[in-house]
Amino acid sequence: MGISLSKKKSILVILVKRTVFFFFTMCVFTIFLYGIGTIQGFMDTTQQIMLRLIIILGFSLAAGSIYGILLDLWLVFYEKKRRFFWGIGGYIGMGLFGAVIAAAATFIVVLSGGNGI
Repeated sequence: MGISLSKKKSILVILVKRTVFFFFTMCVFTIFLYGIGTIQGFMDTTQQIMLRLIIILGFSLAAGSIYGILLDLWLVFYEKKRRFFWGIGGYIGMGLFGAVIAAAATFIVVLSGGNGI
């Protein structure tokens, strides 16, 4: 059994992937805190702060995912690295998640009498 060498990735690809995963994790964690706060009866101002944080993280996740999609498309079509083709689907899923969550949080803020961001 031989030792297989892993293919090297660009530092930009690693940075984008980890940044998008960070935004996804923080967005899910903040949604979890908002849900717990709703059940436990957090103060209204705390809930508003968490909703605004969800909006910011959701839009950041969507923007980072768009950049990741463009980077992977560049690598697939111009650099001929077909292994990045499947990453595009992950970025699309996380980008849609971020956009939907940010839109839902904005809707909740507007319904509760806030002024959005």
